[in-house]
Amino acid sequence: MSFKVLFGKRIKELRKERNYTQEKFSELIGIETRNLIKIEKGETFPRVQTLDKIMEVFDIPAEELFRFGHLDNVEILKEKVIDMLNKDSRYVKMIYKMLY
Repeated sequence: MSFKVLFGKRIKELRKERNYTQEKFSELIGIETRNLIKIEKGETFPRVQTLDKIMEVFDIPAEELFRFGHLDNVEILKEKVIDMLNKDSRYVKMIYKMLY
């Protein structure tokens, strides 16, 4: 997986953890929603000023923003999915519908 794709997945993960919609998060970091979508899809990389704003809005250091090794580790992903399934039965139903 490319660096841009992993970074985009990390931004999306952090955004969803904080319950921000793409529209709200775009507004908070000062970019257009279509540009955030491109970042999250790994099509582009944000400018330095935008990176600073992302870290400010998430209130995290750069190390945390670029910590995305887990996104490429299947075992860690399985643990996160199982944790989500245990916390909210809606996810169980959603996955069932995806599979069947």
